[in-house]
Amino acid sequence: MSTAASAPDEAIDVPADAAPVLQLAQRDGAIALAALSIWAAADAWHATTGLALASLLSLANGIAAGILLDRLGHEWGHFAGARWGGGIAPTLPIASFFPIFNLDMERSPHAAFRAMSVGGNVGHWLVVLLLVTFIPLDTAGRLALVSSAFGYAVFASLTEFPVIRRAFAGAAPAESFKGLTGAVLKRNRWLGAGAGLLLFLVL
Repeated sequence: MSTAASAPDEAIDVPADAAPVLQLAQRDGAIALAALSIWAAADAWHATTGLALASLLSLANGIAAGILLDRLGHEWGHFAGARWGGGIAPTLPIASFFPIFNLDMERSPHAAFRAMSVGGNVGHWLVVLLLVTFIPLDTAGRLALVSSAFGYAVFASLTEFPVIRRAFAGAAPAESFKGLTGAVLKRNRWLGAGAGLLLFLVL
């Protein structure tokens, strides 16, 4: 699949964004705040009452919120990388959740695909770093939040690092996905879940 740049005198028809970037950022920011607020309420309920139900709820909410936050960081990292790399990457409609944009791999430069790929990994590991820095790991719900984000980051990086390696070796975007099968994705999901569980048990 070719992503060769057009000739200098050839105008490039860049599709308009289906949704303003600011609107998407507000939507996803609100989702992140809601997830954190629901998790924090369950965590506070457990801390003040010690009820078994509150503990289970804080664990469940921690897992869900950690994965969601890391997924948001991953997707926005992809988007930032694609735009920074000069790619044709119009946003999708506001009703579309994941992904938030579509990279035109035919007309975008190879640099945009590489930047997009790296950006997603920077995004999800940055979320993990922020959570570890600002969340004290002294309750099961807080451990679940950080561990689930870590597990998703492991899954995403295991999946995308081979793609990134092939892209930087000169493969076209479509060729970079070679070998990324359903079986590989399933294996990586289990490895990510195992990594998150192991971190939870260790901490």
